[in-house]
Amino acid sequence: MLCVMAGSPHGYDALDYNWELANREARAQGRAMDRSDYRVMAPFHIAETREKAIDNVRAGFEKWQLYAYSINPEGGAAIGMPSIEAINEGGRGAIGTPDDALRVLENYWNKTGGFGCIVMLAHDWADWEATKRSYELFARYVLPRFEERNAWRSQSMDWMRDNREAFSAKRKTAQVHAVERHFAEEQRRKGLEAAK
Repeated sequence: MLCVMAGSPHGYDALDYNWELANREARAQGRAMDRSDYRVMAPFHIAETREKAIDNVRAGFEKWQLYAYSINPEGGAAIGMPSIEAINEGGRGAIGTPDDALRVLENYWNKTGGFGCIVMLAHDWADWEATKRSYELFARYVLPRFEERNAWRSQSMDWMRDNREAFSAKRKTAQVHAVERHFAEEQRRKGLEAAK
């Protein structure tokens, strides 16, 4: 299932209903839906700061708006994107930071009950270098924090942090014992040599 209008208010509002409807229809056909195959599309462009991300896309967004108005009298508002600010305020897209993108993914996750893939709307609002950087930031800082497999690593790090004092004390004790054993063995060896 691919939800290409998830970034629009009406598309977003219908996500949970559409999933329920798809499941009902699948059951009627003797089939089952799988959330790992559920795709949600939304607009994203991220940079190190929100201001930089907005600057990256401003000129391209304005050109896109001209196109949108040429095919629809409501322009981008027809699909829930009347302005860059509206995209961010609506929580259905992010022109901002990795944290902004993560909040949007969490919004979609909570609304849908889970999905298999986020599809980034290829809007061509930013130049290619800024777009590649956005993809890199998304891959490096957003997806690892969102994907379940990273939860185990985070939990492991939290557990290590919570137990570091005890582990450090055991390590120090083991070091002291190893040094003491070494010197005891040296003394024993010297004693055996002196006895010869």
